[in-house]
Amino acid sequence: MTVRVGIVGLGKIGERHINALSTMENVEITGYCDSDELLYGQHSKVLKAPFFSDCDSLVTDGNNDAIDVCVPTYLHHEVILKALESNKHVFCEKPLTHDMEYAREIQKKAGEKQRIVMVGYLYRFHPAFELLHDILTKGVIGRPYYAIFRIGGRGGHRAWKHQKDKAGGAAYDMLTHMLALALYNFGEPAEVVPLFSDIILKEREIDGETVRVDAEDCILCRLRTTEGVQIILLADLITPSFMNTVEVHGDNGSFFGSIVSRYPTIVYCKEPRDIYALGDNVFNFAPVNLIEKELRYFIDCVTNSHRPMNSVAESIRVLEITEKLRGKA
Repeated sequence: MTVRVGIVGLGKIGERHINALSTMENVEITGYCDSDELLYGQHSKVLKAPFFSDCDSLVTDGNNDAIDVCVPTYLHHEVILKALESNKHVFCEKPLTHDMEYAREIQKKAGEKQRIVMVGYLYRFHPAFELLHDILTKGVIGRPYYAIFRIGGRGGHRAWKHQKDKAGGAAYDMLTHMLALALYNFGEPAEVVPLFSDIILKEREIDGETVRVDAEDCILCRLRTTEGVQIILLADLITPSFMNTVEVHGDNGSFFGSIVSRYPTIVYCKEPRDIYALGDNVFNFAPVNLIEKELRYFIDCVTNSHRPMNSVAESIRVLEITEKLRGKA
């Protein structure tokens, strides 16, 4: 079965999605859309499908089975709802949306149309975090009681990523990745505690201009799960070079991992369990194209009618917690 996909948004993320989908034999890219037609011109030599200047025309085109949404966060809901109304499956870059009312509307429409909506929380597809999920499931490090999730980057190359009214800021752009990963591994939090939120860099150089920003660029919070695991989440848009680390500590050992390939993944055991020896068990994972991996998974879900990870329901829970943290921090 060939899945026909229309792509909305030709920016930095859209380009990565195009490159990933173009490698898949069971995918046909049927069209592209962006408000800036110049972006299409920049890629026209490699983009074989037609360009649609009007989003509605692409989304409602009967030649599509699915729509890949790569536009800014504050535009997600509009495109997703149009796609669902046209009976299309949807892959959407994270977060699902920036507003709970929109999120509920998407959930309702996806149920009515019986269409798949998957959101791009891609960290769980990395081998280091697939390993984390496996050792937690098997109890290799025993009962977990403490975890630290850290992610940081230098900030966006677009002004909207630092504008609060357009769903910019560290909470939506970065924290949601770690929050989704924490919920996937530890389940529902019994307590959500905002600890710190601030704008540390109040001006940004973007596209050659100095831009005053009003969205938080650093946010820190604590979760306590129903099983008593204390989780610290730290996200920022002020780290000069991308940073990601995850630590999990249990009564039989620890896990340390990252999607940054120069860092090893370490499973430390006080007592040997499963295939893991006493002491440090060290793994080195080569760089992984996570966008390609998650999109292949989405295409497989569409082909085989599987309920995906990173579903609407899971994404709504991430949004609920993010809104709480952002509102009270």
